[in-house]
Amino acid sequence: MESLDQLYWWVLIIAGLGTFIYMLFSDAFDLFEGWFNPAVILSFLALGAGIGLILNALAHVSPMIGLAVALVGSFALTTLLYLFVLLPLSNAEESIGMTDESLVGLVGRLTVPVPEGGYGEVLVESVIGSVVKTAQSIDGKAISADRRVVIIEVERNIAVVMEYDEPTIRKENG
Repeated sequence: MESLDQLYWWVLIIAGLGTFIYMLFSDAFDLFEGWFNPAVILSFLALGAGIGLILNALAHVSPMIGLAVALVGSFALTTLLYLFVLLPLSNAEESIGMTDESLVGLVGRLTVPVPEGGYGEVLVESVIGSVVKTAQSIDGKAISADRRVVIIEVERNIAVVMEYDEPTIRKENG
């Protein structure tokens, strides 16, 4: 019983740390969708470990029965969490005024420089409001801060940008 409690604690600690790390870097690692989303897997592990700890402490049931109840309970709660929280949130837009598709072609200003091969931040202002997006250079080259950029596309919530030079109108002598 003691070793099962230790296993539950380790799973709970690792799932908690994994959730924290995933929260910090979820925009960059938005590769998985559906049930294989790290948020779903980590919540399944954390809920299962939590239910197992509670059952071992309070119910005094057989370790195998406790493990089975923890897994079934965790699956049920994770399913509810996915269907009623995570799925609706993933389908929601960040802003009521601007969708990712509407940002394509807009000119913004870098508030955080884009290092070579890395990520910066672009501010797009319009009459409906302002949006700040993580930015990545289209050719992987560095772009300094306070530069104007045009958004080429938005992939996985990251704006792919290139430097924008204001067109000038020249008077022709003639």
